[in-house]
Amino acid sequence: MTDEPECREVEPLLHGLLDGELDAAHTLKCEQHIAACAACASAYQELVVQRNLIRAANLREAAPERLRRRVRGMLGRKSNTARFMRPFRGAAWPAAAALAAGLLVFAIVPRGPDLGEQVAESHVRSLMANHLVDVVSTDHHTVKPWFAGRLDFSPPIYDLAAQGFTLAGGRVDYLDSRPVAAVVYRHGAHVINLFIWPERAGDAAPVPPLVREGYNVRHWTKLGMSCWAVSDMNAEELARFERVVRASNPV
Repeated sequence: MTDEPECREVEPLLHGLLDGELDAAHTLKCEQHIAACAACASAYQELVVQRNLIRAANLREAAPERLRRRVRGMLGRKSNTARFMRPFRGAAWPAAAALAAGLLVFAIVPRGPDLGEQVAESHVRSLMANHLVDVVSTDHHTVKPWFAGRLDFSPPIYDLAAQGFTLAGGRVDYLDSRPVAAVVYRHGAHVINLFIWPERAGDAAPVPPLVREGYNVRHWTKLGMSCWAVSDMNAEELARFERVVRASNPV
């Protein structure tokens, strides 16, 4: 990827373009830029290849039992639905059928990957693409200024070396329909992606520890920022990372 201003603007949008998450204006902007920029076109093609590899690896978890029970329950309510529809005969039938179809679609059509899954997939992509960091440094004086001009907010950077978590650098990623900061730490042989972006309404609601794509994921909010940490570390160590960040002041 080049350092041209338009390339820097388009780069964090490529993941959103791939996943179909951009609005029409940003989609058109990215497509026009890719058509004219060989470097960005190559980067986008790499993302396509990586996604196909991830899908081919069949990393997704099987449907949990609670989801199966919900589906079975919905199927079991088929007879109740039929009884509900009987009164809607004659002229009212088309409207009733449309209402029932709308309710069914709302109930069973997936609404896209949850945010925890997006975080895990971004972590996997960063490892597979050898694109873990765009700025390589253990010095927060180098990493923090690098984000200036690339994001519309200043992500907090934490010096956690004394607690065993070494700063490795950072990059711009795309999550939750917006560019975000990915601050990377290392703990022994383990890599931790700490995704940070401004808190939105509802972000402060508790999110239990997650396992997505085989990786542990944790979420919390601090200093007006929504924070998502993901790593192949065991759950206890990632929980300790969260506690250390919560107890630390940004540098």
